[in-house]
Amino acid sequence: IDWLVEVHLKFKLMPETLYLTVNLIDRYLEKEKIKRSQLQLVGVTAMFIASKYEEIYAPECRDFVYISDKAYTREQILKCEGDMLSKLNFQLTTPNALVFLKRFAKVAGVLATPRTKTELLANYFVELTLQEYKMLKYLPSTIAAAATYLALKTMGQQPWTPELQQHACYTEAAILSCVRDMNAL
Repeated sequence: IDWLVEVHLKFKLMPETLYLTVNLIDRYLEKEKIKRSQLQLVGVTAMFIASKYEEIYAPECRDFVYISDKAYTREQILKCEGDMLSKLNFQLTTPNALVFLKRFAKVAGVLATPRTKTELLANYFVELTLQEYKMLKYLPSTIAAAATYLALKTMGQQPWTPELQQHACYTEAAILSCVRDMNAL
């Protein structure tokens, strides 16, 4: 995932593309056993698929061949793409924590232009969860709620308002275990 974050930055892709990439990898690995040597291929393929889904101008397959230092051919990436899409039943749309976070940040009053420190901190907390296996047990909405809570608390603001509770549909007690795990990251 660390390497894919670098690839994501190099290609200047949308944040949604990274979140979908990680989601595709997690869901594919849940269904398919692969060799460690094929992990980079799965990652590149997931980003290739996510790019085509989220980006207006997606990188081409040859760009992913190049970025992986030609470790995989175009044909290998396209074959993996077909296999991945098949295993996932072509279900690409899933809720992700970023979408929920934008909503919760707006409700909390920290969504602004230029971006506030509180919003940036909440985004950072959500990004930290992308690499953590133990965070897979939480729903994307729970992760976003916990990130909002932790960012507000860190910045000295009221961490969980009645408005946030209404929009997130979580009580403060319901998100505290996720908040603790996120804080430990």
